[in-house]
Amino acid sequence: MKKFLTWVSLAVILFACFAAALQMAEMPRTYDGRNAKVPVLVLQENPESYDDSEADGAAAAIVQQNLAKTHAVNDVTSIVFDFRGYDTMGEAFILITAVAGSTVILFAKKKEDKDEK
Repeated sequence: MKKFLTWVSLAVILFACFAAALQMAEMPRTYDGRNAKVPVLVLQENPESYDDSEADGAAAAIVQQNLAKTHAVNDVTSIVFDFRGYDTMGEAFILITAVAGSTVILFAKKKEDKDEK
């Protein structure tokens, strides 16, 4: 009975994911880059040409100092891996520890069940 419920649950989840993917494919695009001030290809080839005069506050500091401090073209990547590197590494460590702990607990339970039979 457990195997049947497992397969039914898996089928329901896969069907829901497939239905959601179809709905998302039919939704209109939110951004296609047509009305961009700076074409993405030009910005990627020459990031120094980006006009950051409209940025203010923290955005201005990130945009203006990113290339000089990190030599990364992508601002998000530079923040996550350069400015918040230790924080990101700590989050990854916690995630890996949680997965490893869960795996140990689950396999220990299965081993106890086999030993009892």
